Amino acid sequence: MVRRLAALNRGRIVAFLKGVRVLTLLALAALAVFRASAQPEAPDDRARAALFYSDLGPEEIDVSAYPSSQRENYAVYARACSRCHTLARSINAPLVGRGWWEFYIVGMRLRSLRGGRPLTKDEEKSVLDFLEYDSRVRKVEHAKDFEAKTEELKRRFDSVVAGRMRALQEKSPMPVPTGRHGR
Repeated sequence: MVRRLAALNRGRIVAFLKGVRVLTLLALAALAVFRASAQPEAPDDRARAALFYSDLGPEEIDVSAYPSSQRENYAVYARACSRCHTLARSINAPLVGRGWWEFYIVGMRLRSLRGGRPLTKDEEKSVLDFLEYDSRVRKVEHAKDFEAKTEELKRRFDSVVAGRMRALQEKSPMPVPTGRHGR
C-alpha cells in the first residue's frame, strides 16, 4: 500500500514537473510573440533594447567557409529572421538542436499573425537547416569558444540590467518612512 502511494505520488510529481516545463516553454513563446524588439542601430540602443543576453552579441556570422547550400540558407535566415528581431538573438542563443529551433520558429509564426509575413515552408526549411548546421559548427564543435563568448555576453547583460535597475530607482526613489513605525 505504501509503495503504491509512493509510486502514485511520484507519478503526480513527474506529471506536475512536465506541466511546469510545458507552461514555461509556452510562456517563453508568448514572450517572444508579444515582445517584438526593434532593430537598434547604435551600441547603446542595442543595450537598451536587449531582452536577452544573446541580443548583445555579434549580429552576423562569417559563413564564407560553409558549404554553398548553407551560405544560401544563411541569406534566407538573415532576411527572414531580421524582420522581427536582431540576428544576434538567434546567432548567440544557446539552442543547438533542430527541435529547439523548430520550437523557436513557432514563436515567429505566432508573431507573424500580428501583421508580419509568415515564413513560407521553403523559408522555414532553409532557416532550420541553417540554424541546425551553424549550431553544430559553432556551438557544438567549438563549444569552449562559444561558452566563453556566452559568459562574456551574460556579464555584459548583467551590467545592462543593473544599469536599468539604477535608472528605475533614480526615477522612482522609495520614500523614507516617517512616523511611529519608521525610524
